Amino acid sequence: MSILTKVFVVLLVVFSIAFTSMTVAIVAQTTNWREAAEKYREHARVADTNLRHAHAANAAQLATARDEVRNHLNKITEFEGHLQDSRNEVAQLRAEVAKSASEKSSSEAINRGLLSQLQVVEAARAEYRTQRDDLELRNIELERRSIDLNDRVNELTASTTVLLEQKRQYEQQINILRAQNEKLAQQARRGPGGAAFEHPEGAAMPDVVALSPVATTAIRGKVLEVAANLVTIGVGSADGVKKDMVFVVHREGEYVGDLKITLVDPNQSAGQIVRSSVAPKPGDDVTDALWLSGSRG
Repeated sequence: MSILTKVFVVLLVVFSIAFTSMTVAIVAQTTNWREAAEKYREHARVADTNLRHAHAANAAQLATARDEVRNHLNKITEFEGHLQDSRNEVAQLRAEVAKSASEKSSSEAINRGLLSQLQVVEAARAEYRTQRDDLELRNIELERRSIDLNDRVNELTASTTVLLEQKRQYEQQINILRAQNEKLAQQARRGPGGAAFEHPEGAAMPDVVALSPVATTAIRGKVLEVAANLVTIGVGSADGVKKDMVFVVHREGEYVGDLKITLVDPNQSAGQIVRSSVAPKPGDDVTDALWLSGSRG
């Protein structure tokens, strides 16, 4: 029941009492007042009972309304608490949104920087790729040329090896023929025809004895092994090497030392270093010393 209804009921009761009093007064003046008084007293009693009932009902409704108002107030207080929590959450969310926006701006700036760096790296990578392709093409061309040169070197090396072997065989044949010629000349008691201009034992002077045997042709070879002071070379008696001959050991045009032969085999010889500037080693070149000095004048 609303407050306006309650006010209307109260006014109705008051008006009923006032009307009843006026009616009693009027009736008392015009009719039998006792009968009217009893009647009106009964009406007043009924009206008072109704008024009390209405007052009790209004009191109950007012208590109920107060309880409802109290409940509503409690709910309003609870809702206000929830509203404050929601406002706090909204403020926190706004702060987080602002922070996220700031982080987003920073991330976008970093992303733009990384993108520019990536573009620079991609450009450099493309340039490097172009250079690599050019280098690969040049490398392929160089490899092809190298293969061609290696093939040519192999061909020349094979040809040189064949020529050197032929030269060695020819020199051996010449030495054998000269030895046979000297033997035949001695048997015929005449000088060797192949040494008419220079005697191998005395350099065109019959009364002079050479300090070491003289080869009729240049003898060249390689050092095969070095053991202490004993040096083994790759030429022997088949090449015209004789005992006590002296060879000059040299390395890439530089003087190494002098080697005096003490042991002679058909295909190799051995001797001792009598003078040196550096220690000999396998692979050094050797040349007949007297032939070398004669060729130098």
